[in-house]
Amino acid sequence: MTLRFVNWIILVVSAIIMSTVIARAETQQDAVLSCFSNMERGVAWETCLETMFAPCAGQDVGSPSHLGCLSQERENWRDAKFKAETGVLERLSEDGMTELSGLMLAWPKFVEDKCKAVAESRATISSEAASLGCQISELALLTNEMTACLNGVSSEAYCQLRDE
Repeated sequence: MTLRFVNWIILVVSAIIMSTVIARAETQQDAVLSCFSNMERGVAWETCLETMFAPCAGQDVGSPSHLGCLSQERENWRDAKFKAETGVLERLSEDGMTELSGLMLAWPKFVEDKCKAVAESRATISSEAASLGCQISELALLTNEMTACLNGVSSEAYCQLRDE
């Protein structure tokens, strides 16, 4: 085999692996968002947390592999939030945009303060894992809200969509 053929094989295998990782992340996120939507029907928050953190559940809390897994999950949720947020921003009315702008300006500080407190309260276990877990859950909740707005089921004041 030539070096060019080996490089081609490596590239193809890498593409397949990455597409599988991306598909798994979307499927995992869909399961979490579905869980959130069923909380009104009696599904417990703890059930949604188990679903949310299932990809990292088999690892020792706070270990390098666990923190790496949580960091990857945070990035997956950041991407999902950005995608949903972009969809909402493209469709909001002027009044909705004004309302959402105020909320989104305050959101990073809210998450920072909340996750700092969560990390401090779990310092004996793993403050870094607790902080990452908090960030993931806040990103997932915001993704859920943005998705609900896009689907026309949000009751939040900002969610005033323009007609398409």
